[in-house]
Amino acid sequence: MASLYKRGSRLWCRVRDEAGKWISRATPFNVGDECKARRYASAAQRKLDARREGGEPAGPLTVTAYGEQWLDEREARGVRSIAADRGRLRNHVFPHIGALLLPEVKSRHVRDLVRAMRQAGELAPRSILNVYGLVNTMFRDALVDELIESNPCVLHRGELPPKVDKDPEWRTSATYTAREVEQLISDARIPVERRVQYALKAISGLRHGEVAGVRWRHYDPTLEPLGRLVIATSYDTGRTKTEVTRRVPVHPTLGKILAAWKLSHWERIYGRAPTPDDLIVPTRNMTPIAPKEANDAFKRDLDELGLRVSAGEHRDRGGHDLRSWFITTCQEHGAHRDLLRVVTHTAKSDVVSGYTRATWGALCTEVAKLRVSTLDGEILSLATGFATAELRAANRWRNIVTPLGLEPKFSP
Repeated sequence: MASLYKRGSRLWCRVRDEAGKWISRATPFNVGDECKARRYASAAQRKLDARREGGEPAGPLTVTAYGEQWLDEREARGVRSIAADRGRLRNHVFPHIGALLLPEVKSRHVRDLVRAMRQAGELAPRSILNVYGLVNTMFRDALVDELIESNPCVLHRGELPPKVDKDPEWRTSATYTAREVEQLISDARIPVERRVQYALKAISGLRHGEVAGVRWRHYDPTLEPLGRLVIATSYDTGRTKTEVTRRVPVHPTLGKILAAWKLSHWERIYGRAPTPDDLIVPTRNMTPIAPKEANDAFKRDLDELGLRVSAGEHRDRGGHDLRSWFITTCQEHGAHRDLLRVVTHTAKSDVVSGYTRATWGALCTEVAKLRVSTLDGEILSLATGFATAELRAANRWRNIVTPLGLEPKFSP
C-alpha cells in the first residue's frame, strides 16, 4: 500500500518496486493536494504490482516500457494533451529508441532521433520541437524517479530546427476580417448556440476548452463598467490550460449576445431554464463540446456562409484563429498590449509582471476599445424556417431524452 510524506513543499510517496523493495518517488503535487497525490501513488503502485505479478523482469526498463507507464501516469494526473503525447511517442520516438534500456540512452541517440525526423521531412519544425520537448520531459521525470543518472536531452547548437512554420504563409491566411467575424456571430444560417461559441472566442479571446467549460456561475453581468467572466477551467478539468484563473471583461456586444442566449434561447433548446452550474454552451446531453466536433462544425459554417476555409497548403482556418483575431484587432483599435495580456494570458515570469496588478476598470477600458457589433444590430435572430426546424429538434429532444440525459440515435 503506497504512503505519502512531505519533503519540503513537495509530496512524495513510498511504493514497492518490481522486486518488492520499498522505494521513494516524487509525485507531481505539492502539500495541499494530498487527494491527487494519493491517487497518483495508488496508480503507480498498481502498475508496479501488475508488472511484478505478470512475471516481467525487474530492473531497467526499456524506453517503450517506461514511456507507456509514464503516459499512463500522466493520464491519471489529468493531463489534457495525453492523446497527442501518445501519438508523438508511439509514432516518432519508440520506433527509433524504444528498444533501448532507459539507462543506455545517450545524447547521441536523442541527436540521431532529431536528425531522423528532420531528414524525413514529414513534420513541421514546431512539431519536431514538440516531440523533443516531450522526450526531454519524459527523461527528466525518469531522472527524478532515479531510473537514470542524467538526462540525455543535451544537444549541440543547431541540432534542433528553428521555431518556424512548415507553411510560412499560413499565419497571414489564418485570420478574419471584421465583417467575417460579424457574420459568424450574426448570420441566422448558423445554429444559435454556435454563434454564441464564436462570440465567446472572437470577442473574449477564449480558447475552445475555456468556452466548453465556462458555466453561468462564472458570468457576472452586474459588474461595472463591464460584466465579468471568470475563466477557471478548461472543459471539466477544474483548471485552465495554464492552471491560472483569469478575469475577462465582457464586451458590450458579447453582453447583449449572452443576455439574449440566456433569456430567449437556452431554455428553448435544452428544455429547461439554465442553472448557475450549467455550462453556458453545452452539447444536447449537457456535456462540454469536444474540440473535433467544434472544429468540424466551424468549417461547415464557414462553407455555409461562403467564406474561405483553407489557410494554406497544410491547414484550414479554425475557431482558435478567432482568439488571434481578438488579440490582434484589440491592439489595432488602440488596446494596450500589456493590459490585454492580463485578459488573455498568464503573467510573464519577470519581476515587473509580479508587481503588476491591473484594476478591473483598466482591463474593461482596453477590451471596450474593440469595435465589433452584430450585423444590422440583430442579436441572435433566427430565420423563420430555421427557427421552426430548431424548435422541432428541441421538442423531439425533450420527448426522447433518457434518464441519463443522453440522446439515443434515431432515424430522420
